[in-house]
Amino acid sequence: MAQGLQCWDAGGTMVVDIGDYNMRYMGSVGLNITSGTNSWNVGFGGMRTTGWLAILRSNQYYNEFYCIPNNDSFSVQYLPTGGAYAQSLVFDVYSYNTL
Repeated sequence: MAQGLQCWDAGGTMVVDIGDYNMRYMGSVGLNITSGTNSWNVGFGGMRTTGWLAILRSNQYYNEFYCIPNNDSFSVQYLPTGGAYAQSLVFDVYSYNTL
């Protein structure tokens, strides 16, 4: 039975196929956010736009955040139209390479 994670963008292009990759935990980083804000940039040395993921570890409320990898950082976006509640978040960072 096949295992893994596959994700497609709005245009139907596969952007992640974890079943074909070897994941490596690179560390974690915290982010303290204040009420009313909906986007942040978090520094993480060595991160790149491809082959990297940042995943929200846990959340006090709901998982309404997503991350976009950048070079040496990642962007965090709050999905609802209003700003997020004040809280502390922890993101786990992974890199993946083809086998």
